[in-house]
Amino acid sequence: MLVDYSVFAGPATVLGIMAACLATLSIVAVVRSQKRKPAAGRETMVGQIGTVNTALKPEGTVYLNGELWHARTKGPHLDPGAKVKVVEIHGLTLGEGKGGDR
Repeated sequence: MLVDYSVFAGPATVLGIMAACLATLSIVAVVRSQKRKPAAGRETMVGQIGTVNTALKPEGTVYLNGELWHARTKGPHLDPGAKVKVVEIHGLTLGEGKGGDR
Protein backbone atom coordinates (compact mmCIF):
# COMPACT_ATOMS: atom_id res chain seq x y z
CA MET A 1 0.00 0.00 0.00
CA LEU A 2 1.04 3.54 -0.54
CA VAL A 3 -0.17 4.83 2.85
CA ASP A 4 -0.08 2.95 6.14
CA TYR A 5 -3.45 3.80 7.74
CA SER A 6 -2.70 1.80 10.87
CA VAL A 7 -0.85 4.87 12.18
CA PHE A 8 -4.17 6.72 12.48
CA ALA A 9 -6.00 3.89 14.26
CA GLY A 10 -4.90 4.88 17.77
CA PRO A 11 -5.70 8.63 17.61
CA ALA A 12 -8.96 7.97 15.72
CA THR A 13 -10.09 5.55 18.42
CA VAL A 14 -9.30 8.06 21.17
CA LEU A 15 -11.13 10.87 19.34
CA GLY A 16 -14.12 8.59 18.73
CA ILE A 17 -14.34 7.63 22.40
CA MET A 18 -14.04 11.30 23.45
CA ALA A 19 -16.78 12.32 21.00
CA ALA A 20 -19.07 9.57 22.29
CA CYS A 21 -18.49 10.66 25.91
CA LEU A 22 -19.19 14.30 25.04
CA ALA A 23 -22.40 13.35 23.21
CA THR A 24 -23.54 11.21 26.15
CA LEU A 25 -22.86 13.98 28.67
CA SER A 26 -24.70 16.49 26.49
CA ILE A 27 -27.76 14.26 26.20
CA VAL A 28 -27.80 13.64 29.96
CA ALA A 29 -27.59 17.40 30.65
CA VAL A 30 -30.48 18.16 28.27
CA VAL A 31 -32.70 15.45 29.78
CA ARG A 32 -32.01 16.67 33.34
CA SER A 33 -32.79 20.28 32.41
CA GLN A 34 -36.12 19.27 30.84
CA LYS A 35 -37.19 17.40 34.00
CA ARG A 36 -36.44 20.35 36.28
CA LYS A 37 -39.33 22.47 37.55
CA PRO A 38 -39.59 26.02 36.18
CA ALA A 39 -37.66 28.56 38.23
CA ALA A 40 -39.26 31.70 36.78
CA GLY A 41 -42.33 32.75 34.86
CA ARG A 42 -46.07 32.24 35.09
CA GLU A 43 -45.85 28.53 35.79
CA THR A 44 -44.18 29.15 39.15
CA MET A 45 -47.16 31.14 40.49
CA VAL A 46 -49.66 28.27 40.38
CA GLY A 47 -49.98 26.89 43.90
CA GLN A 48 -48.61 29.99 45.64
CA ILE A 49 -50.52 31.83 48.36
CA GLY A 50 -51.37 35.52 47.95
CA THR A 51 -53.35 38.14 49.87
CA VAL A 52 -56.54 39.76 48.57
CA ASN A 53 -55.94 43.50 48.10
CA THR A 54 -59.35 44.58 46.78
CA ALA A 55 -62.42 42.40 47.32
CA LEU A 56 -62.86 39.57 44.82
CA LYS A 57 -66.54 39.92 43.83
CA PRO A 58 -65.72 37.89 41.65
CA GLU A 59 -62.90 40.11 40.28
CA GLY A 60 -60.38 42.20 42.16
CA THR A 61 -56.66 42.39 42.89
CA VAL A 62 -54.31 40.08 44.76
CA TYR A 63 -50.88 40.83 46.23
CA LEU A 64 -48.47 38.04 45.24
CA ASN A 65 -44.65 38.02 45.20
CA GLY A 66 -44.50 41.77 45.81
CA GLU A 67 -46.82 42.60 42.90
CA LEU A 68 -50.51 43.37 42.45
CA TRP A 69 -52.28 40.99 40.08
CA HIS A 70 -55.75 41.10 38.58
CA ALA A 71 -57.61 38.05 39.87
CA ARG A 72 -60.93 36.26 39.52
CA THR A 73 -62.53 33.75 41.89
CA LYS A 74 -65.06 31.08 41.00
CA GLY A 75 -66.04 30.58 44.63
CA PRO A 76 -67.57 32.92 47.20
CA HIS A 77 -66.66 36.60 47.41
CA LEU A 78 -63.42 37.21 49.28
CA ASP A 79 -62.69 40.28 51.41
CA PRO A 80 -59.38 42.18 51.54
CA GLY A 81 -56.78 40.47 53.70
CA ALA A 82 -57.99 36.94 52.93
CA LYS A 83 -55.39 34.40 51.87
CA VAL A 84 -55.93 32.80 48.46
CA LYS A 85 -54.19 30.13 46.45
CA VAL A 86 -53.48 30.57 42.73
CA VAL A 87 -55.13 27.66 40.93
CA GLU A 88 -54.88 28.83 37.29
CA ILE A 89 -53.63 31.65 35.07
CA HIS A 90 -55.46 33.11 32.05
CA GLY A 91 -53.33 35.76 30.36
CA LEU A 92 -52.60 38.31 33.07
CA THR A 93 -55.50 37.22 35.29
CA LEU A 94 -55.00 34.79 38.16
CA GLY A 95 -57.68 32.24 38.98
CA GLU A 96 -58.02 32.03 42.76
CA GLY A 97 -59.23 29.53 45.30
CA LYS A 98 -59.57 30.00 49.04
CA GLY A 99 -56.15 29.50 50.68
CA GLY A 100 -55.50 25.81 51.22
CA ASP A 101 -58.98 24.65 50.12
CA ARG A 102 -58.18 23.78 46.49
